[in-house]
Amino acid sequence: MPLDLTARTPAGARLVGLAETLSGHLAASAGAHDERAAYPVAALDALRAAGYLAAPVPPELGGLGVASVHDVVVAASRLARGDASVAIGTNMHLVAVLSMVRRRQIAEAAGDARRAAAFGSSLAAAVRDGVVLAAAISEHGQDLTRPATVATRTERGWRVDGRKAFCTMSAAATHFYAAVTFADEAGAERYGYAQIAADAPGVRVHDDWDGLGMRASASHTVTFDRVELPAGALRGGFPAGDATGYMDRNLTAGLFHASASLGIAEAAHANALAALAGGNGAATHGRAGTLLADSELDLTAARGALGRAAMLIDDHHDRRPRDAGTATEIHALFAEAQATKALVGEAAPRVVDRAMALAGGAAYRSGHPIARALRDVRAIGFMHPLGANRAHEFVARAALGRDPELH
Repeated sequence: MPLDLTARTPAGARLVGLAETLSGHLAASAGAHDERAAYPVAALDALRAAGYLAAPVPPELGGLGVASVHDVVVAASRLARGDASVAIGTNMHLVAVLSMVRRRQIAEAAGDARRAAAFGSSLAAAVRDGVVLAAAISEHGQDLTRPATVATRTERGWRVDGRKAFCTMSAAATHFYAAVTFADEAGAERYGYAQIAADAPGVRVHDDWDGLGMRASASHTVTFDRVELPAGALRGGFPAGDATGYMDRNLTAGLFHASASLGIAEAAHANALAALAGGNGAATHGRAGTLLADSELDLTAARGALGRAAMLIDDHHDRRPRDAGTATEIHALFAEAQATKALVGEAAPRVVDRAMALAGGAAYRSGHPIARALRDVRAIGFMHPLGANRAHEFVARAALGRDPELH
């Protein structure tokens, strides 16, 4: 029997067990939601009630205390086995929460009590109020390090104007975690993150998601039209155009995208094995045997790469409790995560394709879990950071020791 990825910490093991239980519940209704392209709000409520959305938050702030990126990524892959449309939305929420937890850790270790208290207060409030963050990052034709969405300083705080694409989970989120460009007090252009209530005046969620796959993900377009925010709703971020700053904030994002693809592939492979069960042994001979073996090899490589990259980030955080690390370290880690995302993004569709061949004609029906997997698994190639084309270019430049470029 193949060995699944497992958690490295007790808190992580509890989270993975929770994800497995939740995944079973998600799987029961995933097909119906996919068919209607309807976001499963009840599933999100169950995740929130179970504490899954607050997994990385320290216990003293109301969370589950899963400090390991590796363990949260492993849990995410389990959740995706049940319903990838739900998993990718919650993954993007968790990327934002992990980033806040990391910033608080750095502030505490560096003795910055004010900054640590501010992050701690935000995290505690998010748990207490059941905050669900939808990532409002992507834009059509975007410059990754200079959002076209703009935050303008006002007497009361900020005004945000812009249009975001692929805002996964937008139909059920309480807040949007929006990437914006703004001018700091010295007039310098910066990349920041604004937390915007979904029901704030000027926020519009366009019911326009009609993807080939991830149909229940509610990845709608969202517009912000003169949305007024208090001063504390925007965090400082990093200088606009700074590739290192962008990579530091997005070290884990590629791994969460990969975790969803791995979970989809694992579930499809399991479905194919179930379809072959009870045979007379012919499944291990000829083409069927080759397909099975090739999928096992792809899954082994995908698990190995994902587990290693996540552990490297955990190890980096342990070595660098007081700061983000050097630019060289961040570039290397981002390249590793992108190489992993690319590897899993190519291996997972192969596994699902083989699963359909092994399961036979029944899997070709639109309502079959493998048919849904065939569509869902291809989404990873278009997910930033980084889309497949940019990821390959970035990894090549990193291998040659050239300065990173994200454009």
